[in-house]
Amino acid sequence: MKKKRLFAKFLEGEILLEQGRLLFSLLNAFSSAGYHITLFDNLSNKELEKYGRMALSLKNLTLTEMLPGNTESWIYLFDKQDRTTGNHFWQKLIQVRYDIFSSYWFKQPIIMPFPVHPVHAAPDLEQRLEKYRLTKKGMRVFFSGDTKNYTRNRVQYPKVKLPRLKIINTIVERMDDDVLLIKNSAHLKSLKNTSYTNKCVVVDTNMTWVDDKEWLENLSRSDFFLSPPGIVMPMCHNVIEAMAVGAIPVTNYPEWFDPNLEHMENCIVFDDQDDLINKLNYALEMSQEKIAEMRANVLNYYESYLRSDTFVHRIETDRNRKTIVLLITEGYMARKPSRLNRNSVLIRGTRSNSAKSWINWLSPAIFGQ
Repeated sequence: MKKKRLFAKFLEGEILLEQGRLLFSLLNAFSSAGYHITLFDNLSNKELEKYGRMALSLKNLTLTEMLPGNTESWIYLFDKQDRTTGNHFWQKLIQVRYDIFSSYWFKQPIIMPFPVHPVHAAPDLEQRLEKYRLTKKGMRVFFSGDTKNYTRNRVQYPKVKLPRLKIINTIVERMDDDVLLIKNSAHLKSLKNTSYTNKCVVVDTNMTWVDDKEWLENLSRSDFFLSPPGIVMPMCHNVIEAMAVGAIPVTNYPEWFDPNLEHMENCIVFDDQDDLINKLNYALEMSQEKIAEMRANVLNYYESYLRSDTFVHRIETDRNRKTIVLLITEGYMARKPSRLNRNSVLIRGTRSNSAKSWINWLSPAIFGQ
């Protein structure tokens, strides 16, 4: 079988941000899809933080200071194309960019799905997910995550998002006996042996914390996972991890997924505080038949759109010789929040037909709507 080869060379520093999570997740996607990766060694150890260094240990990854002798059967992955490398003939070019709020009317980029966190992305991830998906459910709704300083977020479109801390405080203050607040490690351990199928379980992370080694298992024991937004941007690793084990997200940012998540199809969407409480009460009362249906839809969505190998397959089957891949990053969100609007490729989605997108954009002007 012909080896799949990828040569990666990055000239700009943005790929190294977020402690190297971007670099790791991007290269891990290709490693998981069976690629032999050659990474140009211009990233010094001083620049590589924790997860960047983890990237260097990926399967089938080697460092080099030279270009391949014959590049015709190689894929070239880069952020900024330098003259020397770009002058070679490559089987395919993949440019990494970060401007997810741009319109891209004349191009069809691929948004890389937000990944599971590097600490969970070991080579045996899919085998572990298979096991966790069979876990007996002991919680109806579950949340655990940092809330310190999560008092606001920068998203203004399509409207301001309810911040994480306000979401958690609203639940604790208004759900009375329907909420169970976990405050210590002993209580946290009891979740494994006690059923809270009529409760919204919230882990107070100021007092106790779910260990990374037990995170996916805890997620897998819940029917629903409360997925509030992060500080800088909505997307968080935890919602992806929840969907990977079949927990149905309760969220207020479905439009950040490509394609969008759909209310009562593969998620529950809430808006303001009153709506949040109403939706959580609805989840607590939902029938097992409906939960099973939504869980199946969530797993189908994960397998179809969020797995790293399906992302790589989209690149491989893209008919353009040069493919633009967009990464969702905190840095870009922090710098450009005002650029997010209805014409942004993130909102329109990259899977929609480009002609349809043009019609939707032109229709108000043409028909006076």
